[in-house]
Amino acid sequence: MKLAVALLVAVVLCSSLGAGSAHEIVPSFLQTLLEGSAEQLYAGPISHYKVDDVTRAALTALKECIDGLSPQHVKALLALLVIQS
Repeated sequence: MKLAVALLVAVVLCSSLGAGSAHEIVPSFLQTLLEGSAEQLYAGPISHYKVDDVTRAALTALKECIDGLSPQHVKALLALLVIQS
């Protein structure tokens, strides 16, 4: 249940980052959440956005939750990011 809430928060956050660039930011943001570090997240996909302390704490907690996933689960979630032709 905790992970489901965390992923829902990630999707809502991604959708609020800007509708015009959503096709670019959302996959990059989610991929970095799944594979990268928190530092990579701040330096990459959300580097153009002001992230306050509360949001930074929320993203850190979300990243910690995702880091607790098994490699198999991470791989399955990454597969969802692949755009089907």
